[in-house]
Parts: sequence; structure tokens; C-alpha cells
Amino acid sequence: MLLSIFISNFGIIDQLKMDFQTGFNILTGETGAGKSIIIDALQLALGGRAYGDQIRSGAEKAQIQAAFDISEVAGPALLMEEHGVAAPEDAILIMAREITRTGKNICRINGQVVTLGLYRKIGGSLADLHAQFEHASLLDHEKQRSLLDRFGGQKVLDALCEVDSLFLQWREARHNYDRLSGDAGERARRLDMLHYQVDEILRAELKPGEDTDLEAEKKLLANAERISLLSAQTYSALYERGGGQPSAVDLLAQAVESLKILTGLDQRLETVLTSLESVLYQAEDAARELAGYRDGIEYNPVRLEVVEERLELIRRLKKKYGATLPEVLEYLESAQSELNTLENTDELLESSAKELAVLEDAYSRSAGVLSVTRGEAAKLLERAVAGELLSLEMGRVEFRVAFSKVDGPVPGGPERIDFLISPNPGEPLKPLSKIASGGELTRIMLALKALLAGADEIPVLVFDEADTGIGGRALQAVAEKMAQLGESRQVIGVTHSAQVASYANTHHRIFKEFDGGRTVTKVETLDLQDRTEELARMLGGKEVTDITRRHAGQMLHMASKKS
Repeated sequence: MLLSIFISNFGIIDQLKMDFQTGFNILTGETGAGKSIIIDALQLALGGRAYGDQIRSGAEKAQIQAAFDISEVAGPALLMEEHGVAAPEDAILIMAREITRTGKNICRINGQVVTLGLYRKIGGSLADLHAQFEHASLLDHEKQRSLLDRFGGQKVLDALCEVDSLFLQWREARHNYDRLSGDAGERARRLDMLHYQVDEILRAELKPGEDTDLEAEKKLLANAERISLLSAQTYSALYERGGGQPSAVDLLAQAVESLKILTGLDQRLETVLTSLESVLYQAEDAARELAGYRDGIEYNPVRLEVVEERLELIRRLKKKYGATLPEVLEYLESAQSELNTLENTDELLESSAKELAVLEDAYSRSAGVLSVTRGEAAKLLERAVAGELLSLEMGRVEFRVAFSKVDGPVPGGPERIDFLISPNPGEPLKPLSKIASGGELTRIMLALKALLAGADEIPVLVFDEADTGIGGRALQAVAEKMAQLGESRQVIGVTHSAQVASYANTHHRIFKEFDGGRTVTKVETLDLQDRTEELARMLGGKEVTDITRRHAGQMLHMASKKS
């Protein structure tokens, strides 16, 4: 059940905390006091769509926090554990939502940030909210099918899941089949192009990293004369005497000999001697390596031309098939794969057709199971709705669930669902959209909500002015139905009807005050005397008289006897 809701900077609400009780909770107040804003805030706390203009003027963000006791329902905790969110040990679940003008939207469950998708899923397991005018959605065939499936329970939902899964597999197979059986001329043109591209790349006999190696070789070949000169000069400086001047190696050797004599006189220089000898050996090794390197340098314009031509070929291939050599080779692999597919189209088409037939057969069998389970659920729903409508002063209305065959495979199963009614005996059954009045739709929706609340095990039912457009005995029946629902579920309702309000177990009055030049919404829970006064106001408008008070008292007395 919903324990409380805290609202901050939402609509005309500055800050408001509201506690709820078990049974039937009703919210009343003058038009514009903020009753529906509280329901909007609850809808947001359950995962409903958020809008920046819902934030109170002058504030940058709005916050809504709803606390639920989930000790008597298993669904929310199972969903939390399934998605790695720790279930509360004390069975108190806190749904918290923060929206900002910048569009930032933070959802928390017991303090843990979660995705909006998960947040909305868990919120949907906590409460079923019937917003004002929502009964119009009952005219939609998809909505009617969804209501029937939900009423049918896990058996129908499992069959539906199987059908939808097979449809997705079939759709993918159908797409593959259509692609394979496409225009023959286009396939032939594609084959010619792929043959040319694959042949062009294969003839190049590309090797991974080849372009990098060739660029390095080109650099050497293009600079062969300069490299040879520089290496010869370096070698000469290290190892050859020239112009009567000793080489670097000669000078190092002289230094080593002198240091050996010096070390004999002072052994502290042994470390220096060792280092200098190492430098001498390294210089001699470097000189020998340079000599070999110098002798290996050859100016070869023929090889340079070959390298440049090869690099130009690689550049052309890169321009066509990829920015890098690995990308060109990757394109080759992809083109060869497509070429193989196109060359074996007939075989693949035959295989694809067989797969399609298998999936169509599987879909047909699963769809048949779904249709049977839906048919069984439809009969149960018809009887159950008839019982509910009887209690809502619609006992003469005939309600039926009609099935229309839909050629498939299609998502959702092989039939279209139509809710049909006959308002009066002897009249033909017709779709709701063509015959039902607003008041009738409201009561049919209320009947379905009552039935689905049990099927879905939803602990909280919320109705925002569900009694609009209903009067007389029908309004009395709606009031009694909502009170009856409150015996097994927590029911929260917004109403302008004193008749409905008199049946509540807990009555909340929403009102506005002016504080600091701004309008502030507040709430108070009414005792028996205050309830009588509020019902008298609802009955008499501005003029609350002793007569309206007595009438209000009688309504409360009668409602208490029936509840």
C-alpha cells in the first residue's frame, strides 16, 4: 500500500507531505486546489512521463518521493532482485524522482539510482493509475487485447510471449528471404562489380604492414648517396687517421694507456679506467658496424622506381577500399563473403524458404495455442464483467469479446479483439466505440480495473475523477464499487461527488492558501465533523446550511451501514 507521498516544487505545490491509510482514500477540494496535481505527482513517482513545465515557477527542479509497504505483495521485490536492486529488509520501498528544467531526470529506488525503464516497471507493479478521461483508451483495439491478455493471466501471457518471439524470428527470416530473392538484374550487376573488386585486390597480393616497410625502403633508396657520405664521414672520424690527425679510437686508446699507468700509482682510478676501456670497445664496435653499413649502401634507381610504383598501387587501392591497408584487406574479406553468398543464391534461397516455412508453421501452432487460451479467458471475462456491470447498475447490458482473424504472422497473435456491448435487450452487439456513452465507458473501465486488480495483484488503485459524467443510481453504484475495492486493495480517488466521498474510509481535503504572495497547496485529513462540513460544502456550494449538513450526515450514516 501507499504510505505517504512527499512533493516539492511541483505545479502549484511548494512542499507537501500526505499520508494515506488502508481501504478507500478520497481527495476532495475546490476546483484548482491541486487534487489532480497530487495524482500527477504520484504518476510521476511511479514512472510516468515528466515535463519541465511541471516544475513550480521559480524553482529549478521538482522532487517527488512515494513510500510503499510491500510486505503483502511479492512482485516488486522479485523485480528488484531480478535487476540487482536490493529489496528492503523492512518491506518499505521508497520511489524517488527528480526532474529539472535542463531535462535531467534522476530515478531512485531506496536511494539507489536506476534506469527509468526499471523504475517504471517496478512502479507499474505497485499501483494502477486511472487518470481522468483514460476510459477513452478502452476504445483502442490494442488496449482491449492487452486487457484480455492480462485478465487471462500467466497462461495467456506465456503463449503471447512465445508468439511474439516466433514473429521476430520469422520477420528476420522473411527479410533475409526477400533480400536473397531480390531483382536478378541487380544481383548480376552486383556480382560483376564484386568479381572486379576482389580480382583487383587479389592481384595486388597485399601483405599486412607492406606499405610501412615500403615507405621505409623508399626513404633509404631516395637518400642513398647522402647516407653513404654521412656513414663514411662518421666511420672516418671514429677509426681512420686523416691529415695527420688521430681518429677517435686512437685518442681513446692513448687515453686508456695513460690511465693504466696512472691507476698503477693511484688505485682509486680503477673505476674510471674500466669505464674508459668500455667506451673504447664500444667505439671500436660502432666503427666496425658503420664500415659494414657503409659498404652495404647502394644507389639503385631501378629498385626505387619499383618501390614507388608499388606504393602508388597501394595508394589507389586505399582510395577505393579503405583508408588503411588493414581496411582494404577487411573489405576484401567482406566482398568475398558477399560474392560467395550471391554465387550460391539459389541454394541459399532454397534454405531460406525452408527456414521460413518452418517458422511459419511454428508460429501457426503457437498462435493456435494463444487463440485457444484467449478464447477461454474471453469466456471468463464476459461472465466476470457481467457480474461487475450488474453491481454498477448496468445489469441489462450484454458484454462480449469478439475475435476477428488477422492474416499473419503478425505481432500480438492472429486475431483482433473487439469489446462489444448491447446496452438494451434485443439490440445487436456493437463495438464500444460506436455505442457506449462516457458514463458507460467509465463503468466498464471500472469493472475491468476491479477484475484486473485481482489478476495482476496490484496493491494500489488510483482513480482521478473516474465518476465524471455519472449521476443518480449509477453514481451510487460507482461509489459502492470503489468502497468494495477498498476492502481488498488500497483505493485512492479524486472526486467532486459527495456521494462517492461519503464512502471513503479516509477523507483528505485539499485546499489553497496564499503565503508570501504565492499560492500554496495544503492538505488535511478530516475527522467525522469536518467530513460532514466538507460533504455539505460539496452538496450546497457556497451556501452551507443546516439542511445540507443534515443531508451530509445522512449520507455518511448510510455509507457506513453499507460498507
